[in-house]
Amino acid sequence: MVLAPAWVCAEDKATKPAAPPEVAVRYIDGSFVKLTLLDDRLEIVTSEGTRSIPVSEMRKVDLGLRISDEQSKRIDAAIKDLGSAQAKTRDEAAKRLLGFRELAYPALKRAAQSGDSDAARRAESLVEKLKDILPEGGLEIPDHDVIHLEKSKLTGKIANPVLKAKSFAFGEVPLKIADARSLSTKMPETELAKAALPDPGSLAHYRQPVHFGKEYTFKVTGAIRGSVWGTEIYTADSTLAAAAVHMGVLKVGETGLVKVTIMGPLPKYVGSTQNGVTSANYDRYPASYRIHPKETDR
Repeated sequence: MVLAPAWVCAEDKATKPAAPPEVAVRYIDGSFVKLTLLDDRLEIVTSEGTRSIPVSEMRKVDLGLRISDEQSKRIDAAIKDLGSAQAKTRDEAAKRLLGFRELAYPALKRAAQSGDSDAARRAESLVEKLKDILPEGGLEIPDHDVIHLEKSKLTGKIANPVLKAKSFAFGEVPLKIADARSLSTKMPETELAKAALPDPGSLAHYRQPVHFGKEYTFKVTGAIRGSVWGTEIYTADSTLAAAAVHMGVLKVGETGLVKVTIMGPLPKYVGSTQNGVTSANYDRYPASYRIHPKETDR
């Protein structure tokens, strides 16, 4: 055997480009999407100046709150409308503020503490509603980013508003930093648990194409009751608690995390009997979801 000189091996290693990193992106709506980042570096604005960090060295990024000037104006206008004498105006303002989710929280919190007025009490009520609909830790979001590296971390703000990324399902896609909550080369189970959404019953509200390809994690208690159509891939209006038992990721009465990927329509859904749950056949439905198997089953 003829060994290559050490300097040749070192040169080959130095010139070989690193593979683009795959990351789990957690979006502000609680969904997860796996993407391959195509940018080589991140520009981080810190108190000591701008630093350029190789993406390959990144392990995780906790993204801070980003509110555009336009969003801030609309939130302030809705806060003002909470004090309107017209009930319809107040109700519409409340809906708009809930639609802004965590973006509206800082302004609502300030309004709730502004005094003993009807508007302040309405703002306080909306703060409580946001606590109910958002996952744990979804409100108290700092305004800075934390970039975790192999042996250190950096605090600042990512200057890149959009990152280049590639999706397995959709090819090259823009990753808007303002739409994301975190990036991670590996999403630990503890973080998935914190980000888990409450059981929605069915996923009929996720049947719009904007959700296709996104991964969501729900905290669900397995049940035998409910309507289920399909096997492994279910119609979006199938009862999630029963589908999870049918799929075998939960037992009846067991509470756990159920990960699903929202998918487009299938031409046909085939029913079956599994784990004490019988699902039915169905023809084409506007959207569907796939339940991920347990980690130990993969």
